[in-house]
Amino acid sequence: MKEEEENIGIVKQLYDAYKRHDISSVLDMFTDHAVLHGPAPAGVLPWGGIYDGRGRIADFFKALGESLETLQFELRDFIAQGNKVVVVGYQRGRAKPTGRLYEIEFVHLWSVRDGKISEFWVYTDTAALVEALRR
Repeated sequence: MKEEEENIGIVKQLYDAYKRHDISSVLDMFTDHAVLHGPAPAGVLPWGGIYDGRGRIADFFKALGESLETLQFELRDFIAQGNKVVVVGYQRGRAKPTGRLYEIEFVHLWSVRDGKISEFWVYTDTAALVEALRR
């Protein structure tokens, strides 16, 4: 139980840094060789695809920040087992290129190893995001 509580705490720290737009601190929480699985294949969304390594994960957050303006970001549930943490949440925002609003629910799956994030999966309503970004 202690491991799960620690891992939830690590993930919450990452979200706190993200909400402050402190991407440098977010990236420091990933292992050097972490893997991030975007919510869609590359090309479907500007931040879609798989990102290998901390440098590439920085590219993910850059593309996300250039594409979306978050207006509301809620973390609703944290569920942990072993080194995995699942987060269920809600986001409302605006697509920067079009000005269109979007609303999505999401599930994030995190793997924690030695106090850092080693893998991150993003599951969300990609159709709503594609529609908001469509010119």
